[in-house]
Amino acid sequence: MTAPVNPIGIALMICDQVITEAGTNKKSLIGVFNKVSARQFPCRHPKMCIFISLTGGHGKARTEIRCVNELAGQRIFGAEGEVAFQNPNHIVEAVFEFNNVTFQTPGLHCIEVVSENHLVLQRRFAVTKLQEEKQT
Repeated sequence: MTAPVNPIGIALMICDQVITEAGTNKKSLIGVFNKVSARQFPCRHPKMCIFISLTGGHGKARTEIRCVNELAGQRIFGAEGEVAFQNPNHIVEAVFEFNNVTFQTPGLHCIEVVSENHLVLQRRFAVTKLQEEKQT
């Protein structure tokens, strides 16, 4: 039995929506963002889509996508499953949709893609508190 080949990350994007074109399977990422802002905490973000693209794997690989609060080291949300690569040149694209995500506190967060316990991709984003505008 050969050792598993860790995939290589090509892309990790956070956005409001991903549209997949029928026939071509092309992806359109709508509303790409790097920050979530809220008036108060805890806050609920209605929808977050995560697009990933991987290559270089071989066979099936146990893969997890997760959002982590960097300060607390706490997992906020995630999903896991198996990713199948036909060959090392095969490119796998996946879209994950998370609804009503709750952030307890502001701060740096990170989306991580882990395959066979190997960090493949990560992307930081900020969760911030909106400042109240002073009335004059």
